[in-house]
Amino acid sequence: MGNIIGIELELLEEVLRKVVREEMKAMRDEIKETLISKRESLLQEERLSTNQVAEILGVTRHTVLSYRKNGELPEPKRDLSGRVYWTPAELENVLLRRGIKTKFPV
Repeated sequence: MGNIIGIELELLEEVLRKVVREEMKAMRDEIKETLISKRESLLQEERLSTNQVAEILGVTRHTVLSYRKNGELPEPKRDLSGRVYWTPAELENVLLRRGIKTKFPV
């Protein structure tokens, strides 16, 4: 193979692959920490809406409705305006059953 400013192209390609892998890992770790932080923040709320539950579980609103229907989620409570909600304690039980940690060790 050829050389670029005295560096073999194969070596240069390997170095670039390593840098890209490290950057991708750092980005995944940052995204994971952001999601964990967001989940923890939502679990501090008094009442969790369907959309918030979907975000915490990492699923769509439609999936939350399916979970309700098949009993994977407890029946929600309703506020005075009729909107459904769950408490963080109810959701933490669901997370534990699904094997999702709500707090990750550092």
